Amino acid sequence: MAILVCIAAGLRLINLGNVNSRTPDEKVYTYQAKTWIDSGPAGLRALIAEYKTDADTRLYPPPTRVGMIRLVAGLMRWTGQYDESVGARISCAASLGSVLMVALIGMRFLPPWAALTGMLLYAVMPADLAVARRTWTDALVELAGLLLIYFVCEITRGPERRFWYPLFALVGSMGILIKESMPVPYGLCALWILWVLVRRRQWVSALWLVAATAVGMGASVWWLSHEVGSLADYVGIVLRIPKENAANPYALEYASGPPYLLLLAFWIIAPVTSLLSIAGLGVAFLKKREGPLVFIACFTAGYIAIAMAMPHFINLRYVGNTFGTVCLLAGLGGWYLISAGWNWMDEMDRRPFAVVAIAIVLGGAVGDYLRFRRYFVRDETVDLTIKMLVDER
Repeated sequence: MAILVCIAAGLRLINLGNVNSRTPDEKVYTYQAKTWIDSGPAGLRALIAEYKTDADTRLYPPPTRVGMIRLVAGLMRWTGQYDESVGARISCAASLGSVLMVALIGMRFLPPWAALTGMLLYAVMPADLAVARRTWTDALVELAGLLLIYFVCEITRGPERRFWYPLFALVGSMGILIKESMPVPYGLCALWILWVLVRRRQWVSALWLVAATAVGMGASVWWLSHEVGSLADYVGIVLRIPKENAANPYALEYASGPPYLLLLAFWIIAPVTSLLSIAGLGVAFLKKREGPLVFIACFTAGYIAIAMAMPHFINLRYVGNTFGTVCLLAGLGGWYLISAGWNWMDEMDRRPFAVVAIAIVLGGAVGDYLRFRRYFVRDETVDLTIKMLVDER
C-alpha cells in the first residue's frame, strides 16, 4: 500500500507542470483571488454585485466560493506568484490528501487484496489525475467527501465513539465554504449516520450528530453571508446556479444529453474500473445493511444518480466525490471475482487463471494512465464533459 501511495503521489506531482493552457474557470478563480488581495472584502462584494447584474459574469464560477478564493489568495501571498498555477498546487495537494484517504479507507474497511487493487486503480484514475492539475474546486471537494466517508464508516462501526461527530461536522461545514454543492455529500452522509443511530436506538449520539451539524452549518452560512454581504445575497446566488447553468451555452453544448451519458463517461476514461465497480456494488450489498461497505456502495450509487438527474451537468468533475469510492468498489469486485474463480478451479488451472487475472487488472491500470496522457496531456482536453470525452475517444 505504501508503494502504491508513493506511485499515486508521484504521478500527480510529475503531471502538475505539464498544463499548457488554462480554462476560463481557472482564470476566474485566479482573478477573484487577486481581487481579494488587492481590495479585501470590498473587492469581493464588488464581485458579488457584478455577478448579480451581469449575465455574462454568471456563466462562470460565482464569487460565493469564498473558501477557495481565500485559499488561493493566501498561497499567492505566501509564494509571491499570482498566476493560475497557484490554485493548481492547492488541487494537487488536495489530491494527495485524497490518495491517503483512499488508502486509509481501503485498509480499514476492505479485504487487503481488494484495498490494494482499489488503490492501484485510483493511482491512475484519469479523471482524478486531470483534476489534480487544475485550479478548480473539485479536488478540495473530493478530499472533503472522502473524509466524510471515512468518518461515516468509523461511526457506523462504533457509534459510541462520539469524538468522530464534531470532526464530521467540521469537515462537512468547511466544505460548504469551498463549493455550494457540498451539502449533497454532507447530507447523504449525515442521513446515513442518523439512520444507523435511530435503528440502534442511540438517541444521545443522534442528538450529538444533530447538534454538531447544526452548529457547523450555522457557522459556515453566517460567515459566508458576512463575507458576501448578506444572507439574501448568498442564498439568491446559490439558488440561481441551476437556472443559469440551464442557459449556459458551454453547458448546453458540452455537458448535455441523456442521463446515461454520465456512466458512459466513466466507461470512456476507465473501462476496467467501471466494470469491476459494478461487481463491487453487488458484493457490497451482500453484506450487512449497516456495514461500511454497503454505505460506500449506497453513497456512490446515490451520488451518481443525483448527478444524472441534473440537466446539463454531465461532467465527471461534478462527481469527483465518487472517484475514490468507485475505485475501491472496483477493487472489491476484482478481489471477489478472482477469489471465486480461484476457489472454483482445481489446482492445475489456478496458476494460468491467476496470471490472466493479474494481467487484466495491471493492463487496465496501465491503460488508464496511458489514456490520461493521451487525452489530457498530449491532446490537451481541458475538461471532463461528456462531449469532450466522446470526441476524444
